[in-house]
Amino acid sequence: MKKTTRQNTSKSRTKYEIVLDSSRIKKNWDALCQAFPDRMKECKNFLRNNPEDRTKAIGKLKKLKGSRKGQLQYDVTKDEYRVWYKVKKENSTVVIKYAGAHPD
Repeated sequence: MKKTTRQNTSKSRTKYEIVLDSSRIKKNWDALCQAFPDRMKECKNFLRNNPEDRTKAIGKLKKLKGSRKGQLQYDVTKDEYRVWYKVKKENSTVVIKYAGAHPD
């Protein structure tokens, strides 16, 4: 059974809760927040409020294919760093499956 970590980074009420899928993802997420604070603030705001709305993240959001089908990718930086996640509407969560550099 996977350990999940809930990321509560704001006291304001939001539409979706961000859930980090493992302690390794939490470590990578925290590293991205430290390296790119403004971009990750934008990413968190997007994930909490509009995780599937491409018009709110033009050029930053795409659907993944293959073994990652059903997940979305948010580009934190243009070419290098990204977040993969799955939206679970039934319980209003966004589950982070990967955070970090492009996994070549």
